[in-house]
Amino acid sequence: MVDFRLEKFNNSVKKIIGDYLSKEFYNEGSTIISILNVDTSKDFSFCKILVSIFTTEENSELIIDDLNKKRTLFQNRLTKKIRTSRIPKIRFEYDKSFEFQKQIDDLISEISPDKKNI
Repeated sequence: MVDFRLEKFNNSVKKIIGDYLSKEFYNEGSTIISILNVDTSKDFSFCKILVSIFTTEENSELIIDDLNKKRTLFQNRLTKKIRTSRIPKIRFEYDKSFEFQKQIDDLISEISPDKKNI
């Protein structure tokens, strides 16, 4: 059964943290961070935020470490924007599904026949 309160909370977190990331952090133009999914535990004690990172300069893992070090700033932002009795502890994680999809596409393009010869 879908918990609509939890789903609404996750969407709010996604919007608030996404806006804060785009305006306050890594907005130099060479790094783009987008939030793909927010997963909050049912008791609102933990919140896992999956992000994808498009960068030309820094390692993605360093950016994730930096975000996790500054997570209290994000929690404080949530406290100001969302009225709830409990703000969860945030943890950022890098979503590697884009890289995995690219590897699969590259493998398929290697083994697929050239359409010009058909």
